Amino acid sequence: MWASASYAQTGAEALEQYRAKLRTLRSVGYTVQRIDTFPDRGVWNNRGHGVVAASSTSALFVGHFYTERLGVEGPYFYDGQKGYMIDDTAKTYQVQAVPYPPSVLGSPAGQMLVEELLAIDTTYQRVRYDRTSQGAVLTLYYADQPKIDVSNHAVSLLLDPATGLPRQVKTVMQRSGGKWTTLKLLSEVRLNDPADVALLQHPAFLTTYTRVLPAARPAVASRVGQRAPGFQLLSLRKEPVKLSSYAGKVVLLDFWETVCSPCIASMPKVQHWQDTYGKQGLVVLGVLVEPGSTARAQGILQRQGAFYTNLVANKVVEAAYRVKSFPRYVLIDKAGNIAFDESGASPQLEIAIEKALGLSH
Repeated sequence: MWASASYAQTGAEALEQYRAKLRTLRSVGYTVQRIDTFPDRGVWNNRGHGVVAASSTSALFVGHFYTERLGVEGPYFYDGQKGYMIDDTAKTYQVQAVPYPPSVLGSPAGQMLVEELLAIDTTYQRVRYDRTSQGAVLTLYYADQPKIDVSNHAVSLLLDPATGLPRQVKTVMQRSGGKWTTLKLLSEVRLNDPADVALLQHPAFLTTYTRVLPAARPAVASRVGQRAPGFQLLSLRKEPVKLSSYAGKVVLLDFWETVCSPCIASMPKVQHWQDTYGKQGLVVLGVLVEPGSTARAQGILQRQGAFYTNLVANKVVEAAYRVKSFPRYVLIDKAGNIAFDESGASPQLEIAIEKALGLSH
């Protein structure tokens, strides 16, 4: 019984007792209510179900799981190697040979995963154990991550005395200049239920549903070599900026969001390009696509040491440049034509910058 945890003398002892409990379980089933509160005071409130089981042989996530968000089509199943996107209405499923964890966890079904029922993130710096009026609480504190603008990160588990498992998991952090809170409230917790074990070991959909291939994405013609769409936008300093005013220069447009960790992590590199190639004719223009987040954006830029000009986009510019993922980099050559147009980090971008500046051979 978890009641013996009341005698734990340290956070490390209580954490080891929690981990030992997880190792005894073949499965945990649960209902969860997830409440996300954002810096702008926006709130997401969703409910769902999950069945999980820890596994040391799992390639990702340290376990197997089946999760579903209520009101949204598409449960998700992970068998320790592959991911399965399930459509219960069409009775079909798609297979992800190598699931990408951020995409899985950000999906409606993935948001219902309580990762702490699989394992504890071992990158914590210290752990604390407390007895409160609500029950025993394990709190893990994590190091600041200035590269992605995350600080004061802590995860608290309010433990059920009967099961030794969380009945509440609360994650708090300062991110992008504001407080982010994720609260997961668990109920109807089941341990080692035969139906849950069977669901994870022999999911019925694999034999009763039809496997389908992902729909092919429509080919998007490259715009490299085409004329860059002109624009006039306001900078974060409320100053009008025209693209045409940089005629004869090489211009790098960096489209970004305040909630995009890769965007924030890349800012020092982008500033480095401005510092390194500015005298050769490079102009970097950050383009924020969240008009309501300018104050938060200014704080992020300052903390990242990014001093290049930043503009505030509008829907017309977003559509003209087909901005749908972040960070998005568009390089415009001296003639005003698009020389590079890709999302995400690419070693080819700096090569393209040097080529556009006439520095490469």
